[in-house]
Amino acid sequence: MPEEIKLIQPAPVVRDEYGMYEHPDLPDFDEGDGEKCKAWITQQGLQVIMFHLETDAPEEIADRYFASDEPHCGYWEPSKPEGEGWFCLAIHDTDDGPVCWWARRQPEACSHIWVKACNRGAGSGEVCQACLQVRP
Repeated sequence: MPEEIKLIQPAPVVRDEYGMYEHPDLPDFDEGDGEKCKAWITQQGLQVIMFHLETDAPEEIADRYFASDEPHCGYWEPSKPEGEGWFCLAIHDTDDGPVCWWARRQPEACSHIWVKACNRGAGSGEVCQACLQVRP
């Protein structure tokens, strides 16, 4: 009998002393686990979108972060994507500065329009232009 998949659900966002957050049910992916992460997102039936502090925050917030030598971004409130059902998966630092990952259940009906993903450091893959689903 196939193992039942426990679907991740929204959880309160409690940021640490540096302003970072990780959903308590998010698997612990290591650097280089891009394919494993994409497979988990697909298995969970999630639509995922990422916001970068550098392009999401007002200029003074972005300048403040990049001018400091500290990995603190608690003063950044990431924008929430338009639409219903979004919840935060993580706010974490990257080589390009902090990012926020938002997720929601994949809309049921989508006629996928796949395009090559072009995220820095995200590896190869495709993303649907309509619903933002990611596939390897």
